[in-house]
Amino acid sequence: MRKTFMISTLSACLLSYGFAHADNHGDNIATSDETFMEAVEAAKSGNYTHAFTLFEMQAEAAQHDAQFNLALLLKSGRGTPQHYHDALKWAWLAHLGGIEKAQMLAEEIVDILPEDTVEKARNAIAKRLKERIDNGDKRAITQYARYFREILYEPDYEQSYLWYSIASAVGIEGSQEARDEAASYLEPEVMIALQEEARTTYYGLSFGK
Repeated sequence: MRKTFMISTLSACLLSYGFAHADNHGDNIATSDETFMEAVEAAKSGNYTHAFTLFEMQAEAAQHDAQFNLALLLKSGRGTPQHYHDALKWAWLAHLGGIEKAQMLAEEIVDILPEDTVEKARNAIAKRLKERIDNGDKRAITQYARYFREILYEPDYEQSYLWYSIASAVGIEGSQEARDEAASYLEPEVMIALQEEARTTYYGLSFGK
């Protein structure tokens, strides 16, 4: 009964979150501000099916504002049938991409779901981020490092340190500080072993060659 009340209330308050604003530019329809704003206007006018289509396209292109809005639509069942697993996946990806409101949305969805479904969402996120890294997308490196600290049920500081080390090597702002913070949770011998692993991993990636 408590969960039913929660779901109904959140669905009714969906638009009170406010839609995030695009922070990207370019001619690619999957990443352009114009596409994002078209989706926002479609949602505002009640054309949720069109909004869902556009947000989904941009979410797949790693546009984090669109990922957040897609999560809202999936959670509420507007423009598509409700799908809490996918809503959680996109909310977490938006959070890792820097959308502040996304963490609250993710927490609300986690409260609804059984743990095995939550774990499936975690696995889907890890797979997606690793694929982006393997395809040469440097932006995904720090998101992957944060995944090991913020999305897993128990933080994995070893993997977080490894990927922040790689992020630091490619010059991503803020990664050195995050790497050093993760290192504070590690024993020296573990950190040394991870440094060797990070170097091997780095040179095996397209941007490390």
